[in-house]
Amino acid sequence: MDTMTGMNGLPFGFWAGLSDNEAAMKGFERLTETEKEHLILRCKDARSREEVQEIVDSLAPGGSVAMLAEEEAVYGPMENTNVTGAL
Repeated sequence: MDTMTGMNGLPFGFWAGLSDNEAAMKGFERLTETEKEHLILRCKDARSREEVQEIVDSLAPGGSVAMLAEEEAVYGPMENTNVTGAL
């Protein structure tokens, strides 16, 4: 869905969502490089803005970062698989 890239090579919709949500931005910064890559790939595969927004919202405290584990089969294993719940 989101083929345009914004700052730092992130999909534009994802970057825009992070820039509007400081808690999600901090959550994204805490992820490993591999986890960040998984999220970026997930945003690129998103079919709607709402889906991208759900991904962004999952990074804020209380968000469901555990969804990263669901993508392991599609995008390969993560370095830090003990990430669950809020950051």
